[in-house]
Amino acid sequence: MENCCESIVKYFMVLCNILFALAGVALIGFGAYAQIAAKDYLNFLGDNYVNTPIFIIILGGVIFAIAFFGCCGAWQEKKWMIYTYTALLVIILIAQIGAAIAAFVLKGELKTEITKNMENGLKNYDGEGFEGVTLTWDLVQKELKCCGVQNYKDWKNVTEFSDGGVPDSCCIAGQVEGCGKAPVDPANLFSDGCFTLFSDQFVSNLSIVGAVAAGIALGEMIAIAFACCLGKRVGRGGNYV
Repeated sequence: MENCCESIVKYFMVLCNILFALAGVALIGFGAYAQIAAKDYLNFLGDNYVNTPIFIIILGGVIFAIAFFGCCGAWQEKKWMIYTYTALLVIILIAQIGAAIAAFVLKGELKTEITKNMENGLKNYDGEGFEGVTLTWDLVQKELKCCGVQNYKDWKNVTEFSDGGVPDSCCIAGQVEGCGKAPVDPANLFSDGCFTLFSDQFVSNLSIVGAVAAGIALGEMIAIAFACCLGKRVGRGGNYV
């Protein structure tokens, strides 16, 4: 490529793909964190959301691989690599738009799903074969400093706590054995319910992921335009290998 404009297009493509690669790594890291560190929280999300971290990891890996391919194609000025990269980027962009629409539709059902799973979890708390649900409830109540779905009185609907007691994880002083036994002093328990705190936190994190994905999609559209421009200029210069 001979003139300054063509060089700018080439190096801009390289820069874009380096940024895409970094974004892909960030998505992989976020998905891995959600899968490992926050996996216990997923019991409250339902089947439609439980695989979200895995999807984010896969998306990040695909974006990284395509960005690396596009970076090589732009740097070496190989026409077939540039157009293959463009086609792959278009497919990924369409898939992202479809995923965004699905997430928007499912978002309206999210709070209903969380409420249902929380209430079912109350009934199964400390039951045989439901150790995961018990762990999730204790973890959520300690970490978010809350008790029950709406408040601590929700635990009265559970046979084990029908006498007015609550799980020890509801205690402000910490999960000390026996601190939740009846009769309990409400002043010693977390006053907020877990539903609002948990759903707000998850929706907030989902919004952050959505904003990042929107930024990546915008960058992809710009990269597609520049890739097409670069491909035409490479062809004009006779460099097809």
